[in-house]
Amino acid sequence: MSMTRNLLLSALVALAVGGGKMAFDTWRGAEWEVSPRQIADAKTQGKAGYESSPGTVAVLPIRSETADLLPFMWVLYGLAAGAVTFIGLRKRKAA
Repeated sequence: MSMTRNLLLSALVALAVGGGKMAFDTWRGAEWEVSPRQIADAKTQGKAGYESSPGTVAVLPIRSETADLLPFMWVLYGLAAGAVTFIGLRKRKAA
């Protein structure tokens, strides 16, 4: 029973950490260098596009170079948290 409980708790922690990392990356817009929202905001102000640096204007969204790696990072964060939880919950041998 103890092993089942440890596996279940480890899986829950892994899902919570991986999901939390995913939510945080989505919230801060880690997928985009220049997001569609930034371009839309610039166009509502009457500009041609989003000025990312002086003299550089983006009129189309630009994805981050690491956007394709984000799902793997979320899984690795979850697996690491689950492993640490599983190791932390195991029985200690009496000395």
